[in-house]
Amino acid sequence: MKRLWPLLPLAFLLPACGPGGPQALNVVLVDGLGEPLQPWAAAWRLGPPPSTSGMPWNALPVAQSSWSLPIPPGARFQVAFRCPNAGLTQFYLSLDLNRAELGNQLMVRCPSVYANPTVTVTGSVSLPLQSGTAASARGQVSFTGGGFSGLVLPQGSGREVAVFGVDAGGTPHFGRTGPLSVGPGTTSVGPIPLVSAPSLTATTPPGFFSGARLLLNSFVPVLLASWSGGSQAVARPALLGGDLFEFWTCHGSSCAIRRLDQASPTVAAGATVSLNVPPLSFSGTQTHTPTALPTFANIASGGFSPALAPLGYALFLGEPGVRYWRHYLSPGALGNAASYYLDVENAPGFSGVVPTPGQSVQLRATAFAGDQPLGVLLAARPIPEETFPAHTLFLDRAWPVHLEAALLQANFTW
Repeated sequence: MKRLWPLLPLAFLLPACGPGGPQALNVVLVDGLGEPLQPWAAAWRLGPPPSTSGMPWNALPVAQSSWSLPIPPGARFQVAFRCPNAGLTQFYLSLDLNRAELGNQLMVRCPSVYANPTVTVTGSVSLPLQSGTAASARGQVSFTGGGFSGLVLPQGSGREVAVFGVDAGGTPHFGRTGPLSVGPGTTSVGPIPLVSAPSLTATTPPGFFSGARLLLNSFVPVLLASWSGGSQAVARPALLGGDLFEFWTCHGSSCAIRRLDQASPTVAAGATVSLNVPPLSFSGTQTHTPTALPTFANIASGGFSPALAPLGYALFLGEPGVRYWRHYLSPGALGNAASYYLDVENAPGFSGVVPTPGQSVQLRATAFAGDQPLGVLLAARPIPEETFPAHTLFLDRAWPVHLEAALLQANFTW
């Protein structure tokens, strides 16, 4: 039987045919605006890591941004991508999943690099603001008065600029351009109509640092408020279908995120949104050699709210300014194990993922629980800005969800 194993991955790359064949999983690689990216290296394999079953890493073609993998029902598998560089910095992504946890699509998001170039624009608003922020899918600028400048806007169709701020009397105002087609010659937008906004109330535990923002369906994030614990009035602009509110709160290693559809009564004008976070725990240890990624042991997490189900772990290993590896480990892949190791460095085109001996590195890890199935989240489009940098990239999706996240981090010399 062992002599057949090296041939199986080739068979699984063939299109499924007939009702008895495995259901194909469509894997898509995108940027933070949900637009397709072609990787510099890509690979996949079946079985647990490292490949005790003899299943090797198999290279995927890189002149494309989606792949159809006929993975058998209930099979454990990994996919890995080397994203295009951002400047000279290298980015690697990988996921370890069980086919039973997913639907028919897996959307993998590259950090830091985008598919389209940008332009810098100026804009005007319909009434002057005492303090305001203009935001696009690629950045934001603060301004006072009736106009702004220096806003970075991605080229392409369906773009948008949103403005939020307060007038001289302290009344919040919100406005948006609606869909724009942005080319290299775009230099100005507006005047953007501003409308006063009612408010709702957000409450978080004392001492927790918290925030609220809009996630517009045009991939534009708009910061509404940030505060430290207690109750906070948050503007409640009139929104469109597909827009979301996001509230988050964090203290030490215990954090929560709520993303809510704009039509939900929970975020109606005058409503109160409450984020209560139980004390969360997450622990583990790592060991490594100079030429291989870490082995993790004594993995344990707990304290999550009973109504939420485990959603797995995210790992971040970075040699700042040189290379970063992001990895997602699902509950169905880890099972009851308390130790873990993934040999991405052995995949074709991934030898550069390992940090340089003697250099300072950052290790970040996150344990998640949530009220949505993992497959729904991993199939949804991404959010441009990571909610908790270095921790939440994989589950930062434009989908209504309640997440709790336990954070773990360390710095050491490789």
